Amino acid sequence: MLTENGIQCRRIDGRISISDRTERLSEFQFDPDNRIPVLLLSIETGAVGLTLTAADRVHIVEPQWNPSVEQQAIGRALRIGQTRKVTIIKYIVQNTVEENIVTLQKKKSGLAKFSLDSRAEDTQNEGLDDLKFVLDN
Repeated sequence: MLTENGIQCRRIDGRISISDRTERLSEFQFDPDNRIPVLLLSIETGAVGLTLTAADRVHIVEPQWNPSVEQQAIGRALRIGQTRKVTIIKYIVQNTVEENIVTLQKKKSGLAKFSLDSRAEDTQNEGLDDLKFVLDN
């Protein structure tokens, strides 16, 4: 869809070789003419170990169970060396399980996940309760 509308882009996901990944990242990150304005990343490949200060927008199109995964992905653009304002956009489809995942994310972000006196059984039960909430609501 992007290329059909004349917008150059590069895609990186788990199927891309390391050498192609490096080349695509370089094209996006270091092109002074900004010929590649869009870099599409799966959250698995884009959440860790990248510096993407050429990005000024981050779009999250699939909410994650663990909100810190999304925060790590967003953090790729909010790095030392970023000189532009970065806009974060999250897409949530109404009346789907995604709304429940976002509610769960807020709950997880607002609570301390672990305490010194918590037991493994308590943590396991909390995970089951979270799954039931997402699927039942």
